This record gives sequence, structure tokens and C-alpha cells, in this order.
Amino acid sequence: MQNIPKIEEFQGSDIVDTPELPGIYAWYYRPRVLGKGTKSVAEILGKLITNPAGVKTEIAMRYGLTWIVNSDVDVLYGGQQKRQLANKIVSDTVSDGDDLMKFFLQNLMVPYFAKPLYIGIDQKNLRRRIKEHYDSLTQLWDSDEPVSRYLAGHPNADIQEVLDHVGSDHYFAINARVKGITPRDLVVCVYPVKTPSGLKDLERILHLLADPICGRR
Repeated sequence: MQNIPKIEEFQGSDIVDTPELPGIYAWYYRPRVLGKGTKSVAEILGKLITNPAGVKTEIAMRYGLTWIVNSDVDVLYGGQQKRQLANKIVSDTVSDGDDLMKFFLQNLMVPYFAKPLYIGIDQKNLRRRIKEHYDSLTQLWDSDEPVSRYLAGHPNADIQEVLDHVGSDHYFAINARVKGITPRDLVVCVYPVKTPSGLKDLERILHLLADPICGRR
């Protein structure tokens, strides 16, 4: 029987054990601490469903004219007569959740019941790529970093506003930072392969099927 590599999980400092092989990976949010920090966790989970934060609409008119509208998005939940902000529903439910809720958030949610934050590949060395992601986010939590300074003064800024201000291309790390996700609460699932053939096609299909929350649009 063929020896098929298995999917492995790494969180926090354990990422140093990621295989140095080609492969595909997915980042997830798994809070390590609940209890008194549940309110913060609930707010982060609420932010994860308000994605995308904005919509760009183009309407083709006559005589070569095009109307372009950029607008913010309110994600609502419920019937037309009882609509509420979906992020508030999530935040309130998690904040008031019982032991089952907390157990799932910290143990079973990832990867079986969770949507990925990001899906990526590396055609040479998964450990190197994942460490780059982790180190980028760790650096962004430094209080002297431009992103942290900007968020301190603009706590409700969205990802595009922060990117426009700092001019960085570390999209995933900045998106996670804007949503309040710390490095310790990131878990990565990796699937190493012996040869990188087909990885790009697989990544593209998984992007379309899974629509990662913090992936680049």
C-alpha cells in the first residue's frame, strides 16, 4: 500500500517542526485562552464573518459609460423583519456560550468545522514559508510598528485602509492583525508532498471552494 503523507497541525512555537518539503498549507484561528478573554475571542469571531468589508460594483451604461460604486458592507442575519448584524449575533452567542461552545472553539473547530483564514503553497520548503507568515504577524504586534500605531489611533480601520496607510504587501499578516488575531492563536495545517507538480492548480481550486477569510481578493 502506498505511503501517503498525512495532514499535520502546528501551533505557536511548534511551527519549527513543519516539514522542509514542498506542499500546501492552511492557516486557521484557534484561540488558546478563553474564560476571561472570551469577550475578545467573541469579537474576533464576529470580525471573521464580516468579510469582505467592502463591495465594488460596476454597471455598464449606454454610450460607453460605466458607473462604479465602492460601498461598505453590512452582513445581516435573520428574516427581513428580524435582521441583525451577523457579527453581533456571533459575538453575543460565543460570549454567553457554555462548556460545549468553549470545547469546540479550542479543540474540534479546526479544521473540521472552521473556514480557513488563508491557503497557500510552497514549491520548495513549507517550514520557511510558514515561518515567514508567523514572523510577519509577530512583528506586526510590536507596539512600535506602523500598523500597531495606526490601529491604536484607528481601532475600527479595515484591511484596505491599513494597507493604504502602511503600503505593505504582507496581506495575510496585516489582515489577521487588523482582526486582532495573535500569533499564538494561529494553527497551520500542512500537507507535504515529494514533488511540487500540481500544487498551483490545487491551490487555485481550494481558493475557489473554501474562499479563505484573510486571502487576497
